[in-house]
Amino acid sequence: MPPSTLFIYIIEKTAFAVFALVGALASMVLLVDLIENLRFAAKFDGDFAFALQLTLLRTPALTQSMAPFVFLFGALWMFHQLNRRSELAVMRSAGLSVWRLIGPAAFLAAIGGFLLIVAVDPLASRLLSMSEKMRNDIRGQTSSFMRVFGDGVWLRQRDAGELLIINAASLDAAKGALHDVTIWRLSRDSEFVERIDAPEAVLAGRTIELKDARMKAAGDRFSQRTPVYAVPTRLTPKDLRESAPPPESMSIFDLPRFILLAEAAGLSTVKYNIRFHDLCSTPLKLAAMVLIAAAFSFGPARAGGAARLVLAAVGCGFLLYILSELSTALGESGVAPAPLAAWTPALAASIVAISLLMRHEET
Repeated sequence: MPPSTLFIYIIEKTAFAVFALVGALASMVLLVDLIENLRFAAKFDGDFAFALQLTLLRTPALTQSMAPFVFLFGALWMFHQLNRRSELAVMRSAGLSVWRLIGPAAFLAAIGGFLLIVAVDPLASRLLSMSEKMRNDIRGQTSSFMRVFGDGVWLRQRDAGELLIINAASLDAAKGALHDVTIWRLSRDSEFVERIDAPEAVLAGRTIELKDARMKAAGDRFSQRTPVYAVPTRLTPKDLRESAPPPESMSIFDLPRFILLAEAAGLSTVKYNIRFHDLCSTPLKLAAMVLIAAAFSFGPARAGGAARLVLAAVGCGFLLYILSELSTALGESGVAPAPLAAWTPALAASIVAISLLMRHEET
């Protein structure tokens, strides 16, 4: 069999298994999430159309999160079929190495991981952000009212009486402190009421206390100064910590710039760094899933052995998931550097799988 023919044959088998599994899992996710969203919509007088739209927006991101298991089970099924029909035994007897047989499937997984982070994830993260906005809107909550740009952090707060737009060059979320602050107070009809500038502001109770503030109301020709000026607000230090956009709502193209701006503004960027490196490790992680599937599929096909192989591979997949969660927790707590925390699961899975496959190569 020519090398190209074998390569294409294994690629086609793997692609069929992966796409079939993606379709099955996407349908399952769609059904389960639709039921959950129907319950959510019923609490806030939402209808079936709202729940269905919410489900369709969330499905790509939820399905994408299952990509490692898709390639694990897809490759496991493909290699098991080849082994059951003795095709692997014939190929090995022809002098083909294990790596020659695994290479096409691992290559497809790596390419699939690359396409996932550059094409699928940007769309999925945008749709997920839209779904979160819909959920917050129907609950009457403000969705992610913090934005970070080159000129600092922007906050937006609307209540029954007025709208506050706050710009700060930097902030300390732990202390609730803002630096180089400008606040625009607008009426509920978005008419200008007052502008306040201050070098420093602190969230205290239900007010923002601006120190050495300079105010200018609508119609005033000159600014007025005061040592301390209090503006009513519903913001709290907890809001400052939790109101930043979630990492899952950003693609690999948006994260680097946001990380730089957030660091300059004094925001914690650990979760965003982990998210960025986790996305970068996706091709290696998916290729590792293929290697793990191959490691448990290259043994002799015995009666009753298929179930044990599947259970062993599934166990390895869930161990990798647990390792990934533990590694992420260590990274977010600052115990481990963010790049190490994100890359460790993929590297560990690759090393273990290659070690297991070396045993088959020597036989």
